[in-house]
This record gives sequence, C-alpha cells and structure tokens, in this order.
Amino acid sequence: MAVSTDQPPANPMFATSNSSRPTTAEKANSSVPVEPSQRSSSRPPSFVPSRKSVSTSPKDGPRFSTSDNGVAALDFQGSVDSNNDLPSLATIKKIENYHVLDRDGKSHTFRSLYTGKHVARRVLIIFVRHFFCGQCQEYLRTLSASITPDALLRLPLSTFIAVVGCGDPQLIDMYAQATNCPFPIYADPTRKLYQELGMVRTLALGEKPAYVSKHLIKSSLDSIITGIKQIPKGLANKAGDFKQIGGEFLFEPVDIQSPVNAVQWEDMERTLERATRENNEAAAAAAAERKRDSSGSRLEPDSDDKETSVGSNSKGIITKEKKIFGGQGHRPSEASIDGKHEEDEGEEKKVTWCHRMKTTRDHVEIPELMEVLGLDGQGEPIKDSRRWSKALETRKGTGFSMARRMNTMKAEAGA
Repeated sequence: MAVSTDQPPANPMFATSNSSRPTTAEKANSSVPVEPSQRSSSRPPSFVPSRKSVSTSPKDGPRFSTSDNGVAALDFQGSVDSNNDLPSLATIKKIENYHVLDRDGKSHTFRSLYTGKHVARRVLIIFVRHFFCGQCQEYLRTLSASITPDALLRLPLSTFIAVVGCGDPQLIDMYAQATNCPFPIYADPTRKLYQELGMVRTLALGEKPAYVSKHLIKSSLDSIITGIKQIPKGLANKAGDFKQIGGEFLFEPVDIQSPVNAVQWEDMERTLERATRENNEAAAAAAAERKRDSSGSRLEPDSDDKETSVGSNSKGIITKEKKIFGGQGHRPSEASIDGKHEEDEGEEKKVTWCHRMKTTRDHVEIPELMEVLGLDGQGEPIKDSRRWSKALETRKGTGFSMARRMNTMKAEAGA
C-alpha cells in the first residue's frame, strides 16, 4: 500500500477533522500475535507504525517506544485495521486499580466505574477522543437523545453508561454541557487505560457515520472555537491527545446469579438526585462565569453552548428530566485516590462485548448499541437513507452481551 509523504498540518486544532494525510512510515518486520475473536475470524492489527515509535530486531520483533508517562507510542499513520478481541480477565485485573479523575479532580479506581455498592450490574464504558473533538460530542448528543438512564436502569439487569476522555478533568463540565450527556464523565489524562485496552492513535477520518450531522468544516470550526474559549482558563492545550481514538467496552457479571450488588432503583435514584443537585450548582456557576466573560468579549457562544438546550431551563439549570453529571452519578463522590470506599466492593465483572475505533469517527452506531444493551428501538432515523441503512445493518463490535437473556427474562416476567 502506497503511503503519502506529505506532512500533517502544524495546527493541531485542524486534526479534529483529520483532513491531513499520513506521514512516511514503514511496516514492522513482525506482527504481534493475538488471540482469536469470539465472533468471526479476527486478524492481528494491521498497521504502519512510524519510525519514531518502533524499532525492530530479528530476535525481539517490534518494540514500541514509551513516553514519559509510560504509555507506548502506538502511532498509526492511517486507517487502523484494529481487532475487537475481548480483554482477558488478567487484563481487567491489571487495570482495575488504575485511576480516573472526576470533574472535581477527585480520583476513582477504574474498577469503581463498573462495580460497587451503587453501580449497576451492567456498565458500558465509552472511551472518547479529546474533549474538543466535535465528532465525539455529536456521538454523545445522539446517544443521549436515544438512550436514557431511566430506560437502562429499568432493564431486567440494571444497566448504565460511563464516559472516559483523555483530557484535563477541568474540561468535564464544559464537555457535559456541550453534549447534554446524562451519564458520568471521567478523565484519563495518562491514557494508560486506552493503552492497556488496545486503543490506538490515528488521524484517519474514515466514512461519515449516521451519528454525525454537522458538515466537516463546521465541526472543525466548532472545535477551534471551543479551544479558543478555554484560553483564559489556561485549558486550550489540555483537551487531550488529538490522535488518541477510543472505543466501547461492556462490563457484565462473571456470575449472573451472584446476589452481590443487586442494585435497587431507589438507591440509584437517590445517588442520581444528589449528583443532579451538585451539577445544577456547577451549571449555575458556569453560566454566571460565561455571562461575566461575554461582557468583555465579542466571542458569542454558538447554538450548542447556549443554556436553552434540551434538558435545561432558560437559566441553564439542569432539570430532573435531563440529568447531566459530568463525572458524578453512579458512585459516591467521597471516593479518593487511596481507594477508600472502593476496594473489594461489588461483584466481579468481565468484558462481554467491545469495539475499538479504527478512525476518528468510528464509534458504534446507535442501533447496534441499543441492541447490545437490550433496549427496544433503533434510535432516531436520519434523512440520509444510505447512511441510516448502513447503521442498521452494520455490526462493528465483537462478543455476546446478556441482552438476549434479558429479553427472555422480560418475556417470562410478562407472562
């Protein structure tokens, strides 16, 4: 395959649209073996690593250089033919005590996102790109319009969603407001979870998915404006790695009959209400700050940033019908880096279904996500019949969730 020698644009803001072309690269002398996938035959990742990130030797094969934070520089210079092999229990055990940060900068173990006293039995964790990425913001807006916390928690097995980005946690409030996301959002600035779970880096744009409605130029400009707005706060360069792409991982009980952590709706509702109150206070403070900033600036917020968005009133206060948590929600906020209140809580979980992105806009489409989660419906159709038909027919992920078993449980309960 021929590889272009052109260099990507110098301004990283334009990287969100991936209008750049790959740099010169060479293939590694040997590939890394992987376990076969549960579904269909799966190949090892087919990639073209940059010379800077890979060295080879006849004895050892490719060696990936590591950055200062210990994350391997998996730097693919084009579309990534990544695999969707399910992470092993050993991998999950290895990363369960890695830490993510909530919007207040408080640290939580990764394990606490998918198991614990106030955590649903099934948790889908969505890894997004940097916090300025317009494509991922559109994905969460589309998802939030079709999948609600109430619908997930009322499934035969309580289900929930958590979102993880790779930027500074101080941007979580902005991100939650921009996406209308009703689920908790966390940050992994080290990107170690991305690395251990096999997610890689690329600027390849890929085909336009059904969840993207904005024109590429508009999306890119919005990303740039979002970054400019963060200059006064010193956060313009803290959105995260522009080349890091993400994926989706569904955590389900190892033993479905386990009586541990059978979440009751009332307990979850109390936790959600507390998080809503906290977020309302943060939203009011953010609205007041934007009002003060606008008095001395000509830069006006676009339609996505106005406080009149769905789920909020004219003052920007989030209503009960639309709970936006931004890093809180399905876990008490007092948990800290020492692991207190988190260690050894909850039942053991495993990843039963997953998908790793191959391009910068390759999240799983909403119809497939609703099917995997066991929800009725397919989401809101779009005007482009070709893209919508493809979204209905294509299945990107690998694995077998408990959705079918839950449908049986639902049918038996209704009989």
